[in-house]
Amino acid sequence: MPIFDRPVWIRIRPKRFQCSYCDKGPTTSQRCEWYEPHTKAYENWIPRELVNSTLSDVSLKQNLSVECIEGILDRHIRRQVDWSAVPRLELLGIDEIALKKGHKDFIVIVSGLTAQREKYILAVLPDRKKETVKTFLKTLPPCQCQSIRQVCIDMNEGYGNAVLETLPKAQVVVDRFHVAKHYRDCADKARKTEMKRLKKTLPEC
Repeated sequence: MPIFDRPVWIRIRPKRFQCSYCDKGPTTSQRCEWYEPHTKAYENWIPRELVNSTLSDVSLKQNLSVECIEGILDRHIRRQVDWSAVPRLELLGIDEIALKKGHKDFIVIVSGLTAQREKYILAVLPDRKKETVKTFLKTLPPCQCQSIRQVCIDMNEGYGNAVLETLPKAQVVVDRFHVAKHYRDCADKARKTEMKRLKKTLPEC
């Protein structure tokens, strides 16, 4: 985990043993069951960086390979949520991420925000199907269902329907990034149409 914007590593030198009874005296290295290349806090932080970003962007920022990030996400997909460690949430966010650019290979990151603006990564879902999102939302404890006021999504109709069917009291809102992109696409389309019209009507210089 970076400290003061500087990368930090913990170096561990495992013990090595040599067997005097075996042929040629082979050596063995101690393998610690708890050993992992990254701390749990760091692995929990990486999915937060992926919200409204891409694997390539996070790979460059964190100096990690895309394969390493995919491994972190895979471990999150298999992980169960410990709801006892999550305080009351007011807002849920559902964001999809393309694992490979140009391919229809998506995962979904579900995050939560408390009234104190604390952010939690709740789950990494293996696909963006409505039923997958709905199945996860059904695991929310009753106390969380009561406290969640809004769910922020992109313009995916499946996400909206999943929220309406499982959290009917929550307000569905669309994040501004996708709204701005939608308006920008419309403006760009109008610009291209107008350029074609002007080229036909205006004299050449």
